[in-house]
Amino acid sequence: MIDRKKAKQQGIWIGDFLIKVSPDDMFLFLEGDPKDPDLIKDLQENWENLKIQLKKEGLFGILPEPELIDNKLILAKGTPPQPPTPERFEFFEKFLPLLDRDSERKWKELVEKKEQLEKEDLRESYQKIICAEKDEPIAKWFPSIPGTPGVNIWGDSIDPPSISEKSQFSLGNNLYLEDESHLIKAKKSGVVVIEKDKIEIYPEYTIKGDIDFSVGNVYFTGTKLTIEGDIKFGFKVICKGILELKGCTENKVYIEVNGDFICDGVVRGEETKVKVKGQAELKGVEYANLEIEGNLIIKNYLIFSKTLVFGDLKAISGKGIIYGGIVKVLGNIEVKILGNEAQTTTKVLAGYNPWLIEPYLKLVQEKSLLKESLEKLSHGIMLGEKLKKEGCLTPEKEKIWLKIREEYDKLTQQLQNTKEKIIEIKKEIDKFKSRIIKVIEKVYPGVTIGITEIVYTIPEEKKGPITFYLESDIIQEKT
Repeated sequence: MIDRKKAKQQGIWIGDFLIKVSPDDMFLFLEGDPKDPDLIKDLQENWENLKIQLKKEGLFGILPEPELIDNKLILAKGTPPQPPTPERFEFFEKFLPLLDRDSERKWKELVEKKEQLEKEDLRESYQKIICAEKDEPIAKWFPSIPGTPGVNIWGDSIDPPSISEKSQFSLGNNLYLEDESHLIKAKKSGVVVIEKDKIEIYPEYTIKGDIDFSVGNVYFTGTKLTIEGDIKFGFKVICKGILELKGCTENKVYIEVNGDFICDGVVRGEETKVKVKGQAELKGVEYANLEIEGNLIIKNYLIFSKTLVFGDLKAISGKGIIYGGIVKVLGNIEVKILGNEAQTTTKVLAGYNPWLIEPYLKLVQEKSLLKESLEKLSHGIMLGEKLKKEGCLTPEKEKIWLKIREEYDKLTQQLQNTKEKIIEIKKEIDKFKSRIIKVIEKVYPGVTIGITEIVYTIPEEKKGPITFYLESDIIQEKT
């Protein structure tokens, strides 16, 4: 048995060769100048016998042929332990920006260069809010792999480094790890946030400031999104869930809500558009375009807007005033004040179904044009008949006369078809005749009110409460 300590310090003689062991017990090497031709020749001639002798001494890792490593002739070398592979999380591309700790710095650099970019691109290029749908995969988890033990030249096992017990990320309550696929998925829809190495999803989320270039356009999916600031010029907020806006909008804002919308500020801007698939409660509206599939509640005023509501409209709190623009409502309308002292042109229509009224009005116009054309053609036909009786109808004029008769028959049939369509649509429109417009305090002259397709312009100021309703296709008043 070789003395290990001696082998390291002084070396051991095996035959004519002095052999030493490295301090870490991983290498067995030949003492001497590795470039000495006599030493190399001697080693080559005696290598097979030397290998047998080394194996008899119980050494491991003896090489098939000596190797030159670090200016030493290595005869045997141990196998180092293989380190463990730590666990890792591979995020899908959509969520990679959440890992970028420098994203705010990059945004600032982007803003500095914004004069070189289209602003629309800049609004899309940086999005601070990233959401996941329910059961959407966010990342894949790869578990750690233990290391492989090594062995030194004495045959002793060498333990691999231990695996860190601390996980790279911990999962919040609204995430789960799918066993078979190792996919990390969302339990609920919401905003994905990584804070202090913890991944969490917030179905209810609050943006504490404005929607501007520091946030980007917002595409939210979850239970509720609250914006404490304003939505700045040209930005989009598309929300699947309830949206609450504490501030106001600037112009050219686009808001789309698949749920209810609450706004404690003012929705403003001729190019601002709001689409809501639910109920909307708005404090004030100025020059904006609204499309509300549920009920609309105005807490203060609705002025100079283009509004379409598929439920009821109420403006009975605060100032409760509507003037300017055109307001079309499928249901009933209840308002404190309609119009203003300046007699601003205002149209307020109840029982207005755009899929019925607009085609109906188009058909009515078409009917009028057809009648006008038929009258002209009828005059031509009568003139031709007169010329024929007088024997003055030449063959050329007769051809023209026959073409006029042919066109007359064609337009007559077209008029009949139009009348039938009008009757059919009118039956559907009549289902909304029971809608009313109720004014609690006052309606000013110059306001045009309508129920279904029937309209009426208020001739003088009227005090409320007053209810406008439809009877025998005439708008009546009831106080």
